[in-house]
Amino acid sequence: MKIYIKLIALLALSASFLQADLKTDLININNSMTELNSSISNVVITNETMCAPLISLNKEAQAIIDAIIVTNNGFTGPITLDDETLMLAQGLFINVAAISNQSFLLSNDIALLAPTTDAFTLGDGIRASLQLSSDIGEMADRIGEMADNILIMADNIGLMADRILETQVIQSENLVLTQNSILTTQTNILSLVSVAETASYDLSLDSLVTDGNILVAKMVLVGFTRWTMASKLEDVKIDIENYLVKVQDFQATIDSDTSNNTMYIDSGTLTSLTNLSVIMTSIGAVMEGYNGSISVLEVFTRDSVLLDSMNSMLNISADIGSMSNSILEMADKILMMSDNIGFSADQILLSQGLQSANIATTQISLLASQQLALGIISSIN
Repeated sequence: MKIYIKLIALLALSASFLQADLKTDLININNSMTELNSSISNVVITNETMCAPLISLNKEAQAIIDAIIVTNNGFTGPITLDDETLMLAQGLFINVAAISNQSFLLSNDIALLAPTTDAFTLGDGIRASLQLSSDIGEMADRIGEMADNILIMADNIGLMADRILETQVIQSENLVLTQNSILTTQTNILSLVSVAETASYDLSLDSLVTDGNILVAKMVLVGFTRWTMASKLEDVKIDIENYLVKVQDFQATIDSDTSNNTMYIDSGTLTSLTNLSVIMTSIGAVMEGYNGSISVLEVFTRDSVLLDSMNSMLNISADIGSMSNSILEMADKILMMSDNIGFSADQILLSQGLQSANIATTQISLLASQQLALGIISSIN
């Protein structure tokens, strides 16, 4: 008995250390993001010294992304959520929205300098600015994944459910602001270029679109009963995980190519990227259908089945969120890799606008699924 008590005490102590480390990491990341926002606000660019200051900002942003990844990979046990942890996580979303807005203001400065800047310097400045925009988008994605991870690892969701839901609404609103600012920034930068290009990767993208449509079709055919809810959602979770691997494998190929090559884009590539975001919207719509079915069956289903089902729902939502992030990041990378953007600039902006709108719609659906799962877990607790 004494050994058991000591073990419980040791686990509680380990959890408290993990919680303290997480809070420290979140505080440090928030501080770094505040400093980056200040750096962007105070940066001085001229038609002669445009590139170097922007590259410095890129490095600052990448350091924050690396810190977020390290923190996210450092979760090794359950996390007990409290108001301070939720406020710190909420602060990350608010900060990244502020940074994206500051980046938009910086793009206005670049646009003003463009007429008096030589083509070589302007080209470097455009690439550096697009890289910063891409880094901010990746930062938002990694923050979203960390927030999902914290939620999955939390051992007191039921007690904190109302507070978590408030935080998630604020997070969702700030993510939309971030995406809008990034899109506007890219619009500003793309308006400065005027050349022609073609494309690649169409075959791989077409395969992803086909596999995505098959996934949606399989999800649509899923039906729940109070006895099969958990097993059916587990199957869906596995299908989502497998598709996520395919998306991330293709993303890894693009990331690898960026270090050595540039990309030439045609309308087919842009259409496929838009279609991928449409698939995410379709998956979100299916998830909303699942929410309705689960709500009806909830009162007839055993608590153990509901808990297993809601755990799958939270994991499915997290994976769909990661998938959406990867699609937006691929679009940003392809844009970054393009030597000659101008000929398709209008179509690129249209494609990115549609992608942003589709992913935003998907996030609303995911938020509804997470709210349902949290509410059921809370009621059981």
